[in-house]
Amino acid sequence: MKKILLFIIALYFVGCGINSRQMVIENTQQLQVRTYQTKEYDYPKKIVAKAGVSALQDLGFVIDKADLQTGTVTATKLSKGATMRITLVVREKGDKKSTIRANAQYGSNMQVPTLVEDPEIYHSFFQVLDKAIFFEKENI
Repeated sequence: MKKILLFIIALYFVGCGINSRQMVIENTQQLQVRTYQTKEYDYPKKIVAKAGVSALQDLGFVIDKADLQTGTVTATKLSKGATMRITLVVREKGDKKSTIRANAQYGSNMQVPTLVEDPEIYHSFFQVLDKAIFFEKENI
């Protein structure tokens, strides 16, 4: 009886382990998500960060926290019992270039937030951001 129980316990732990192939697939998926979460602009960090705040407001988000010095913005949008939360991180690349990464999560009050992996969502955000950067640059 003890041998059967030990065998079942060992089988349970072997079944729960993550093999290296699964880890490679997950890392590849994370890199793929990161590619459509990130965009580079030929503008200083401050312009891109301010435009990010404007773009989020244009999309109906409420800004929870914005620090233009560090280039971080966090915003939330409530819609039909679900919550979408987005974090923007803007990094300088030289004097006149910046990289922005948008990381969005959604969920309800009853569930753990889930990463938004749909490239179309990020593409739509970056289209609005492109316009907001133009307005910010032209002081409109």
